[in-house]
Amino acid sequence: MTLWTDLLGAEVRWVDAGGVRTRVLSTGTRGPLLVLLHGRGGHLETWTRNINAWADGRRVAAVDLLGHGCTGPAGSSYDVPELLEHAQAVVDRLLDETGERQADVVGQSLGGWVAAWLTRRRPGLVRRLVLVEPAGLQAEAERLADPRVAAAYERGGRAFDEVSMENVRLRLCQLLFDPDAVDDEMVRLRYQLYRRDGASAVHRAVRAADNSGWLLTPEWWSEHREPTLFIRGEAGHLPVSVLDAVAARVPGGTVHTVSDAKQWPHYENPADVNATVTRFLDGGLR
Repeated sequence: MTLWTDLLGAEVRWVDAGGVRTRVLSTGTRGPLLVLLHGRGGHLETWTRNINAWADGRRVAAVDLLGHGCTGPAGSSYDVPELLEHAQAVVDRLLDETGERQADVVGQSLGGWVAAWLTRRRPGLVRRLVLVEPAGLQAEAERLADPRVAAAYERGGRAFDEVSMENVRLRLCQLLFDPDAVDDEMVRLRYQLYRRDGASAVHRAVRAADNSGWLLTPEWWSEHREPTLFIRGEAGHLPVSVLDAVAARVPGGTVHTVSDAKQWPHYENPADVNATVTRFLDGGLR
């Protein structure tokens, strides 16, 4: 199996999103729009095990965030507001193509943080929201107080500071419950993406950005109205108590725990996540 076996029938293309040349992976020819936003330091290929599974009766588009993957490095701070502005432009462009007014959105880690803010920035834009191990629910100091998170943060940063196959593999391994499950092709792909001109500087800027004013606090969630599914890996770094407290404030908020998974449950256990997200988007998960 290769990435392109998983992506058979999908199309890689470029769209202009607010003046930024943006890479998009699209599949599905009919139905509502589903937009996929990857995590910090990621790229659209992180959704290879999901995109076609969600394309039955939907048009699915996985997007490289601003400065990530092959999308243009047109930002300066690469904080949540800047990533949000670009993501909103992408969703607007994709909706214009389909003639629809709303999109479903699945976001992982930083992509989940941005996706949540899409609902606040543009009420009514997002129909249903899925957040996979979302970032933004804790302040950075609170997160790094957990020794596991601090160690993972330090190891992950090596992939940006000194780009090598070994360091990229180390970063990917820390995301998984089973480090041996890292696909060699994914390592080679990410290594090539991290070697692109300016890529390391973008990723360091993303990590250094001050997003303190954009945290998704429990009070923030009290005003949230869109049906939301929270997905966590059983061994993930996000405390379940934090996620449960947030979900309790969201009308129809649901938490789903994926066994034998860490930060990338959609990658490690795609059968579970694909089926759960499909049921949720179809309105069958309560």
